[in-house]
Amino acid sequence: MTKILKLSLILPTVLALIAMPLYSTLASQAYPLMQDPQAMVCRGLAMSGLGCDSPTTPAPYVAGTYQPKPARLNFDIFSNTPVASSDNSNSTATINNAVAPKDLSGQKINLVSVPNSGEVYVLVNGQKHIFPSLAIFYDYGYTFDMIQSISQAQLDKYPRASLIKVQGSSAVYYLTEGGLVRPVINPKKIFDFYGDRTEDIITISRKEFNFYPTNQYIYQFSPLNRDVFQISGSGKRYLTPMAVARLGIRADQVAPVSKSELDSYKTLAPLID
Repeated sequence: MTKILKLSLILPTVLALIAMPLYSTLASQAYPLMQDPQAMVCRGLAMSGLGCDSPTTPAPYVAGTYQPKPARLNFDIFSNTPVASSDNSNSTATINNAVAPKDLSGQKINLVSVPNSGEVYVLVNGQKHIFPSLAIFYDYGYTFDMIQSISQAQLDKYPRASLIKVQGSSAVYYLTEGGLVRPVINPKKIFDFYGDRTEDIITISRKEFNFYPTNQYIYQFSPLNRDVFQISGSGKRYLTPMAVARLGIRADQVAPVSKSELDSYKTLAPLID
Protein backbone atom coordinates (compact mmCIF):
# COMPACT_ATOMS: atom_id res chain seq x y z
CA MET A 1 0.00 0.00 0.00
CA THR A 2 2.88 2.35 0.86
CA LYS A 3 4.52 1.73 -2.54
CA ILE A 4 1.26 2.44 -4.37
CA LEU A 5 0.84 5.68 -2.42
CA LYS A 6 4.38 6.80 -3.29
CA LEU A 7 3.83 6.04 -6.97
CA SER A 8 0.58 7.97 -6.97
CA LEU A 9 2.48 10.99 -5.64
CA ILE A 10 5.55 10.69 -7.91
CA LEU A 11 3.75 9.96 -11.23
CA PRO A 12 1.87 13.31 -11.45
CA THR A 13 5.13 15.14 -10.74
CA VAL A 14 6.98 13.31 -13.53
CA LEU A 15 4.16 13.91 -16.00
CA ALA A 16 4.10 17.61 -15.10
CA LEU A 17 7.85 17.93 -15.72
CA ILE A 18 7.45 16.30 -19.15
CA ALA A 19 4.43 18.38 -20.11
CA MET A 20 5.82 21.79 -19.12
CA PRO A 21 8.27 22.18 -22.09
CA LEU A 22 5.63 20.85 -24.49
CA TYR A 23 3.04 23.30 -23.14
CA SER A 24 5.51 26.17 -23.44
CA THR A 25 6.18 25.33 -27.10
CA LEU A 26 2.50 25.02 -27.93
CA ALA A 27 1.67 28.21 -26.10
CA SER A 28 4.37 30.15 -27.94
CA GLN A 29 2.88 28.96 -31.25
CA ALA A 30 -0.72 29.47 -30.22
CA TYR A 31 -0.36 33.00 -28.79
CA PRO A 32 0.26 34.73 -32.14
CA LEU A 33 -2.63 32.78 -33.62
CA MET A 34 -4.95 33.93 -30.82
CA GLN A 35 -3.89 37.49 -31.60
CA ASP A 36 -4.65 36.94 -35.29
CA PRO A 37 -7.91 35.01 -35.88
CA GLN A 38 -7.22 34.82 -39.62
CA ALA A 39 -3.88 33.11 -38.91
CA MET A 40 -5.70 30.61 -36.70
CA VAL A 41 -8.13 29.84 -39.51
CA CYS A 42 -5.27 29.45 -41.98
CA ARG A 43 -3.47 27.06 -39.61
CA GLY A 44 -6.63 24.98 -39.38
CA LEU A 45 -7.00 24.87 -43.16
CA ALA A 46 -3.36 23.89 -43.54
CA MET A 47 -3.83 20.98 -41.14
CA SER A 48 -6.74 19.86 -43.31
CA GLY A 49 -4.57 19.88 -46.41
CA LEU A 50 -6.14 23.07 -47.84
CA GLY A 51 -4.35 26.24 -48.90
CA CYS A 52 -4.87 29.66 -47.40
CA ASP A 53 -4.02 32.54 -49.72
CA SER A 54 -2.92 35.92 -48.46
CA PRO A 55 -5.66 38.57 -48.38
CA THR A 56 -5.80 40.76 -51.45
CA THR A 57 -8.38 43.30 -50.31
CA PRO A 58 -6.61 46.54 -49.33
CA ALA A 59 -7.16 48.07 -45.93
CA PRO A 60 -9.67 50.93 -45.55
CA TYR A 61 -8.36 54.33 -46.65
CA VAL A 62 -6.09 56.15 -44.22
CA ALA A 63 -5.21 59.70 -45.21
CA GLY A 64 -1.73 60.00 -46.67
CA THR A 65 -1.10 56.26 -47.11
CA TYR A 66 -1.69 56.02 -50.88
CA GLN A 67 1.01 53.90 -52.52
CA PRO A 68 0.79 53.48 -56.32
CA LYS A 69 1.02 49.87 -57.47
CA PRO A 70 1.54 49.24 -61.19
CA ALA A 71 -0.31 46.35 -62.77
CA ARG A 72 1.64 43.16 -63.45
CA LEU A 73 1.26 40.28 -65.85
CA ASN A 74 0.87 36.87 -64.25
CA PHE A 75 2.85 34.92 -66.81
CA ASP A 76 6.46 34.37 -67.83
CA ILE A 77 6.95 35.19 -71.49
CA PHE A 78 10.40 33.66 -71.61
CA SER A 79 9.17 30.20 -70.64
CA ASN A 80 7.25 29.99 -73.92
CA THR A 81 9.38 31.92 -76.38
CA PRO A 82 13.01 32.26 -75.27
CA VAL A 83 14.67 35.48 -76.37
CA ALA A 84 18.21 36.77 -76.07
CA SER A 85 18.89 38.01 -72.56
CA SER A 86 20.65 41.30 -71.96
CA ASP A 87 21.48 42.37 -68.43
CA ASN A 88 24.23 44.88 -69.02
CA SER A 89 23.50 47.86 -66.78
CA ASN A 90 25.92 50.01 -68.78
CA SER A 91 23.96 49.54 -72.00
CA THR A 92 22.21 52.49 -73.58
CA ALA A 93 18.47 52.54 -74.10
CA THR A 94 18.83 51.76 -77.80
CA ILE A 95 16.62 48.81 -78.80
CA ASN A 96 17.24 46.48 -81.70
CA ASN A 97 14.60 47.08 -84.37
CA ALA A 98 14.79 43.65 -86.01
CA VAL A 99 11.11 43.13 -85.24
CA ALA A 100 9.05 46.30 -85.53
CA PRO A 101 5.44 45.96 -84.40
CA LYS A 102 3.17 48.99 -84.78
CA ASP A 103 0.69 50.75 -82.55
CA LEU A 104 -2.90 51.64 -83.43
CA SER A 105 -1.79 54.74 -85.34
CA GLY A 106 0.64 52.73 -87.48
CA GLN A 107 3.71 54.05 -85.69
CA LYS A 108 6.60 51.63 -85.13
CA ILE A 109 7.04 50.66 -81.50
CA ASN A 110 9.12 48.28 -79.38
CA LEU A 111 7.77 45.54 -77.13
CA VAL A 112 10.20 44.84 -74.32
CA SER A 113 10.56 42.94 -71.09
CA VAL A 114 13.16 42.49 -68.37
CA PRO A 115 14.00 38.77 -67.95
CA ASN A 116 12.12 37.06 -65.11
CA SER A 117 10.06 40.19 -64.39
CA GLY A 118 6.72 38.94 -65.76
CA GLU A 119 6.01 42.42 -67.16
CA VAL A 120 5.73 43.46 -70.82
CA TYR A 121 5.99 47.09 -71.91
CA VAL A 122 5.48 49.01 -75.11
CA LEU A 123 8.01 51.77 -75.78
CA VAL A 124 6.35 54.61 -77.65
CA ASN A 125 7.14 58.33 -77.97
CA GLY A 126 10.09 57.90 -75.62
CA GLN A 127 7.85 56.49 -72.87
CA LYS A 128 7.01 53.08 -71.44
CA HIS A 129 3.51 51.67 -70.98
CA ILE A 130 2.79 48.34 -69.34
CA PHE A 131 0.24 45.85 -70.67
CA PRO A 132 -2.24 45.24 -67.83
CA SER A 133 -3.23 41.73 -68.95
CA LEU A 134 -2.29 38.94 -71.36
CA ALA A 135 -5.68 39.18 -73.09
CA ILE A 136 -5.07 42.84 -73.92
CA PHE A 137 -1.58 42.05 -75.20
CA TYR A 138 -3.09 39.53 -77.63
CA ASP A 139 -5.95 41.87 -78.53
CA TYR A 140 -3.47 44.22 -80.19
CA GLY A 141 -2.32 41.36 -82.42
CA TYR A 142 1.11 41.12 -80.79
CA THR A 143 2.99 37.84 -80.30
CA PHE A 144 5.75 36.72 -77.96
CA ASP A 145 8.37 36.66 -80.72
CA MET A 146 7.99 40.44 -81.03
CA ILE A 147 9.19 40.96 -77.47
CA GLN A 148 12.81 41.98 -76.96
CA SER A 149 14.77 41.51 -73.77
CA ILE A 150 16.36 44.55 -72.11
CA SER A 151 17.95 45.23 -68.75
CA GLN A 152 16.22 46.95 -65.87
CA ALA A 153 18.66 49.83 -66.25
CA GLN A 154 17.56 50.31 -69.85
CA LEU A 155 13.88 50.20 -68.94
CA ASP A 156 14.36 52.73 -66.15
CA LYS A 157 15.52 55.30 -68.68
CA TYR A 158 11.96 55.62 -69.99
CA PRO A 159 9.34 57.66 -68.08
CA ARG A 160 5.89 56.17 -67.56
CA ALA A 161 3.21 57.18 -70.08
CA SER A 162 0.45 58.90 -68.10
CA LEU A 163 -1.73 60.55 -70.75
CA ILE A 164 -3.94 58.34 -72.90
CA LYS A 165 -6.80 58.52 -75.35
CA VAL A 166 -8.98 55.85 -76.90
CA GLN A 167 -8.68 55.07 -80.59
CA GLY A 168 -11.27 57.13 -82.47
CA SER A 169 -11.84 59.59 -79.61
CA SER A 170 -10.30 62.98 -78.84
CA ALA A 171 -10.95 62.83 -75.08
CA VAL A 172 -7.77 62.77 -73.00
CA TYR A 173 -7.41 60.81 -69.76
CA TYR A 174 -4.81 60.62 -67.02
CA LEU A 175 -3.66 57.09 -66.19
CA THR A 176 -2.48 56.95 -62.59
CA GLU A 177 0.37 54.80 -61.32
CA GLY A 178 -2.24 52.66 -59.60
CA GLY A 179 -3.99 51.89 -62.91
CA LEU A 180 -6.96 54.26 -62.60
CA VAL A 181 -8.22 56.66 -65.28
CA ARG A 182 -9.77 60.10 -64.87
CA PRO A 183 -10.79 62.58 -67.57
CA VAL A 184 -8.57 65.58 -68.19
CA ILE A 185 -11.18 68.33 -67.96
CA ASN A 186 -8.91 71.01 -69.42
CA PRO A 187 -6.01 69.46 -71.37
CA LYS A 188 -4.24 72.77 -72.03
CA LYS A 189 -4.10 73.58 -68.32
CA ILE A 190 -3.28 70.03 -67.26
CA PHE A 191 -0.26 70.08 -69.54
CA ASP A 192 0.91 73.20 -67.68
CA PHE A 193 0.18 71.61 -64.30
CA TYR A 194 2.37 68.56 -64.88
CA GLY A 195 4.71 69.61 -67.69
CA ASP A 196 3.12 67.20 -70.15
CA ARG A 197 2.97 67.76 -73.90
CA THR A 198 0.48 66.83 -76.58
CA GLU A 199 3.13 64.50 -78.01
CA ASP A 200 3.08 62.54 -74.73
CA ILE A 201 -0.46 61.22 -75.32
CA ILE A 202 -0.56 57.58 -76.37
CA THR A 203 -3.50 55.86 -78.06
CA ILE A 204 -4.92 52.64 -76.59
CA SER A 205 -7.75 50.31 -77.58
CA ARG A 206 -11.25 50.52 -76.16
CA LYS A 207 -10.76 47.07 -74.63
CA GLU A 208 -7.70 48.21 -72.70
CA PHE A 209 -9.41 51.43 -71.61
CA ASN A 210 -12.35 49.45 -70.25
CA PHE A 211 -9.92 47.40 -68.17
CA TYR A 212 -9.02 50.40 -65.98
CA PRO A 213 -11.30 51.45 -63.10
CA THR A 214 -12.40 55.08 -62.96
CA ASN A 215 -10.50 57.36 -60.59
CA GLN A 216 -13.29 58.88 -58.46
CA TYR A 217 -11.31 59.96 -55.41
CA ILE A 218 -8.33 62.31 -55.18
CA TYR A 219 -6.25 64.24 -52.66
CA GLN A 220 -3.75 67.07 -53.04
CA PHE A 221 -0.13 65.97 -52.83
CA SER A 222 1.70 69.31 -53.19
CA PRO A 223 1.39 71.05 -50.86
CA LEU A 224 0.02 68.05 -48.98
CA ASN A 225 -3.65 68.21 -48.06
CA ARG A 226 -5.06 64.93 -46.77
CA ASP A 227 -8.68 65.85 -47.47
CA VAL A 228 -10.37 63.38 -49.82
CA PHE A 229 -12.53 64.64 -52.69
CA GLN A 230 -14.91 62.81 -54.97
CA ILE A 231 -14.73 64.05 -58.56
CA SER A 232 -17.19 63.88 -61.43
CA GLY A 233 -18.04 65.78 -64.56
CA SER A 234 -19.80 68.36 -62.39
CA GLY A 235 -16.88 69.10 -60.08
CA LYS A 236 -15.33 68.01 -56.78
CA ARG A 237 -17.08 67.13 -53.54
CA TYR A 238 -15.27 67.11 -50.17
CA LEU A 239 -15.75 63.90 -48.19
CA THR A 240 -15.57 63.99 -44.43
CA PRO A 241 -13.72 61.13 -42.66
CA MET A 242 -17.13 59.70 -41.71
CA ALA A 243 -18.22 59.71 -45.36
CA VAL A 244 -14.94 58.07 -46.41
CA ALA A 245 -15.48 55.30 -43.83
CA ARG A 246 -19.13 54.81 -44.77
CA LEU A 247 -18.33 54.51 -48.48
CA GLY A 248 -15.57 51.99 -47.72
CA ILE A 249 -13.01 53.91 -49.78
CA ARG A 250 -9.66 52.11 -50.02
CA ALA A 251 -6.21 53.67 -50.25
CA ASP A 252 -5.67 52.32 -53.76
CA GLN A 253 -8.78 54.19 -54.95
CA VAL A 254 -7.43 57.61 -53.95
CA ALA A 255 -4.96 59.26 -56.35
CA PRO A 256 -2.71 62.27 -55.75
CA VAL A 257 -3.20 65.45 -57.81
CA SER A 258 -1.53 68.84 -57.89
CA LYS A 259 -3.16 71.85 -56.26
CA SER A 260 -3.64 73.38 -59.70
CA GLU A 261 -5.60 70.38 -60.94
CA LEU A 262 -7.67 70.21 -57.75
CA ASP A 263 -8.52 73.91 -58.06
CA SER A 264 -9.64 73.42 -61.66
CA TYR A 265 -12.69 71.43 -60.48
CA LYS A 266 -15.83 73.32 -59.57
CA THR A 267 -16.59 73.02 -55.83
CA LEU A 268 -19.81 71.19 -55.00
CA ALA A 269 -21.65 70.64 -51.72
CA PRO A 270 -19.64 68.40 -49.36
CA LEU A 271 -20.69 64.90 -48.40
CA ILE A 272 -20.76 64.96 -44.60
CA ASP A 273 -21.89 61.47 -43.58
